Amino acid sequence: MKPAFWMPAMLAGGLALTGCVTLPTDSSDTASTQVEAPSTVAPDPTAILKEMAAYLRSLERFSVRVDKLTEYILPSDQSLHNDQTIEIAMSRPNRLRADFKSLGGGRRLFYDGENFALFTPSEGVYATASAPSTIDETLEILYNEYQIELPVADLLAADPASRLVQDLKSRTYVGRILVDGAPCHHLAFRTPDLDWEIWIEAGPKPLPRRLLLTDRSVEGAPTLMANLTDWDVSPSFARGFFTFTPPKDARRIPFMKEMTATLTPTPNR
Repeated sequence: MKPAFWMPAMLAGGLALTGCVTLPTDSSDTASTQVEAPSTVAPDPTAILKEMAAYLRSLERFSVRVDKLTEYILPSDQSLHNDQTIEIAMSRPNRLRADFKSLGGGRRLFYDGENFALFTPSEGVYATASAPSTIDETLEILYNEYQIELPVADLLAADPASRLVQDLKSRTYVGRILVDGAPCHHLAFRTPDLDWEIWIEAGPKPLPRRLLLTDRSVEGAPTLMANLTDWDVSPSFARGFFTFTPPKDARRIPFMKEMTATLTPTPNR
C-alpha cells in the first residue's frame, strides 16, 4: 500500500533510520527559509507525526486549502506538471465537502452522511449515490468503486496515524524550516515504493503545512507536492453546506468511469 495524501487507502512501520540532515542555507524556495535546529539531538520523527495525527483527530471540524502540483512522466520521458487547488471542509463524523477549482468552474464533491454527489457547474450535470455513515468508509468507496481521488485523504481519516506509519522502512528528522512564515518540523520517510516528506508546524497546533511524495514504483519517479494553507480549526458552516441541492436547471446523470476517473481538470476547463 502507498501513502496517499491525495487519495484514500493508499498509505501503506518498522523502526530503521532516524537522523538529522543539514540542508543548504541558500534555498531557492522563497516561501521557505532554513531555520537552525534548536538542539543537536534530533527529535523522533515518528513521535512528531503521531502528534500531528492526534491533533487532527481531535478536531471536530476544520477547513483547509490544498494547492497541489502533480508531475506526469510521458512515454517520451518528458516531465509535465499540473496544478490544482482544492478547498476541503469536514465536520466529524460524517460531513465532507471538496471544491475543486479550475478556470471553467471546477467540480464539487458533497457528502452529508447519507449521500454523496459530484457536481460540475460548467456543464450543469451531477451524479449522486447513497453513502456509508462514516467519512472513512465513504472515502474508500469513492476511490474503489467510483475512482474518485480526494487529495490528502489520509489526513481526513478518523485515525490518521494508523495510515501514516504503515510499512515505514526509514524515518528521518531533517530539521526545522519556515513554511509560509510558520516554523515547521521537516520529516522524511520511506516505504518500499515511496519516498515522502512532510512539514508539520511546530507548537501547540501541529498542522501539516506541506507534503512531498516521490513514487519510485513508477518509471521516472514522478512527484506530487501539496501546500496546505488557510487552515481553520473552528469554522462555522451554514446549514446545508455539506448537502447537495441541485439547481433547477441541473441534469442528473449516472456515475460513469470516464467521468470520475480523475478530478484533475484539463487545462482551461
